[in-house]
Amino acid sequence: MSDEFLAVATREIDEDLTELETIFTSCKNDCDVISNANNFQKHTHKIKGLAPMMGKTSLGQISGSLDTLLKTILPGNEFDGIFDLLSEILPFMKSLMVEDTCDFSMIEEKISKIENISN
Repeated sequence: MSDEFLAVATREIDEDLTELETIFTSCKNDCDVISNANNFQKHTHKIKGLAPMMGKTSLGQISGSLDTLLKTILPGNEFDGIFDLLSEILPFMKSLMVEDTCDFSMIEEKISKIENISN
């Protein structure tokens, strides 16, 4: 990838991560997150696609898992623990912009548990 592409992609992902944090700051509980699922999902979807193209594979994978979970929430399903998950995952996603080789198995496990409880 060209340096110009990497600069633009980095800026866009940083903006999306900041917007995710802004949306999350307005939330106080699971219900608030659920009501904002569409807003969250727009950003996770973009990160899911863009991150791997710039070599941030782990960020792309975790964004993809979160994107799938948020799409499940969109129809109005209830998810206990989604607020706590996002409080943990959003800072983790930011750290993946710096160091892409982090172990995110614990986060993936939490996402899976929430998905399994809801099904």
